[in-house]
Amino acid sequence: MQEASRHANALKPFDGTGFAGKTLRERGGTVFSYSDKRVAITRDGVRREAVMQWLFGAGHFARTPVFKQDGKWVEHRISQYPGAGRLSLTPGHVAQPSPSFDVAFGIVQSEANAERCFGCHSTNVSEPGVHCQRCHGEGQDHPAQATIRRTKDIALCAECHRSPNREYASPEPEIEDPGSIRFAPVGLMASKCYTASKGALTCVTCHDPHTDAKVGPGYDKNCLICHSPGPKNGCGREPNCASCHMPKSGPIPLLTFTDHRIR
Repeated sequence: MQEASRHANALKPFDGTGFAGKTLRERGGTVFSYSDKRVAITRDGVRREAVMQWLFGAGHFARTPVFKQDGKWVEHRISQYPGAGRLSLTPGHVAQPSPSFDVAFGIVQSEANAERCFGCHSTNVSEPGVHCQRCHGEGQDHPAQATIRRTKDIALCAECHRSPNREYASPEPEIEDPGSIRFAPVGLMASKCYTASKGALTCVTCHDPHTDAKVGPGYDKNCLICHSPGPKNGCGREPNCASCHMPKSGPIPLLTFTDHRIR
């Protein structure tokens, strides 16, 4: 079950998935062409290539190639967006046409930043994807023998999915920075439901980390522990609480997220 989850497939060697055989032309004339191993970039009649090494993302939201160039890790300028069925700009990259090959290949990452990226998308920085030991700690034969970490603590999930900090200190973080909606713990920990629960409401209240999050009314049972549906609350007999109280939002082109600040 866990091995088929998006967590487990958060990182894999680049094999062309979503890229091979596709071409993207930017405004300004830069052309990106992909095979199952490489990207070829053509500008003003000059062609340069790079070997793609890693693919970040399980493909639910996006897939982004990362590779080493001149001894430094580079986050590729172009990502694949399965929901839209297209290639487009990687979030955080300058939207203007590439002024050079360096910009076209992508953003060079510091060693510390690259280590953080691999640390969240792999297990012990050596096994691609998020597997048992990433959350449960070291174990010989089974997680039951491991030193169990804070599996019910929101801080564990927030190590990778981001926790509030000075950048997201607002009680309405999605208004302060719409991009913060990407980071579920930021919104959740700003919710009255979270503060009223005194920390009892965590990610695993609703989500089994061994499977993928599912859309639908199945989460209502957790809301109904404290809340009663009925006309006085504007709800029917079988509400889908999240559809109203945790709306979908698209703060980044081609990407839609559930806003976890419960209204």
